[in-house]
Amino acid sequence: MSIFGDRLRAARTLRAVTQQQLAAHTVNTREAVSMVERGKAGWSHEKTAAAARALDVSTDYLHGLTEDPRTAEQLLRDLNAAQGLEDPAARAAAADDGDFVGVSELASAAGDGADVYDERVIGRVKFLRSWLGRHGLVARNCRIIQVSGESMEPTLVDGCSILVNHSVRRRHVGHIYVVRTEDGLVVKRAGRDEDGVWQLVSDNPNKHVWPTRPWPPGAAIVGEVKWAARTFAYGGSQ
Repeated sequence: MSIFGDRLRAARTLRAVTQQQLAAHTVNTREAVSMVERGKAGWSHEKTAAAARALDVSTDYLHGLTEDPRTAEQLLRDLNAAQGLEDPAARAAAADDGDFVGVSELASAAGDGADVYDERVIGRVKFLRSWLGRHGLVARNCRIIQVSGESMEPTLVDGCSILVNHSVRRRHVGHIYVVRTEDGLVVKRAGRDEDGVWQLVSDNPNKHVWPTRPWPPGAAIVGEVKWAARTFAYGGSQ
């Protein structure tokens, strides 16, 4: 079996689509669909995209790049719903009610020891000013960076983007922070052990690989994670 085959079968079963029906959508035979699901054959990008459209999932999900099956369109609808913008009229009315948050490259932020908000801005994402206000955020105090690694899955998947409020410096149990350690920037949840000692906690349940460890002396909070998304589009550059 393969990840692609497993995901294809799971999505097809969830949508109550038969192998024959999926074959029709992808210009294939039922036997070819069966071969792919059993990991005995592969598909071209075009056939994969056709299958994703037919099953209403993303190609990233089929390839095992994310646990979230939603398409980019579904993610956008969910984001609009979270901000009260399901109605087109509401979106139009709020078109000018927004502030841009800069996007930085995590690789460079983790590589040279500079604070995230000092990094070169490679793009911008617009957030509703009202949404930022409801969450106690100011655009100039925020930056978007990308998560690398699996230590915070399933909460934050590898490659997802996070909005970091770098005006936060105080720790609170259960909150997620970007922390500067001797090993570079890490994204962890703050916790305390039974003796009240602060800990860096990974959400990944595999504690053998991602154990909870003491908060290193001198490790500084770069900012608090306030929002996350698997994909987004940004415009402009500097």
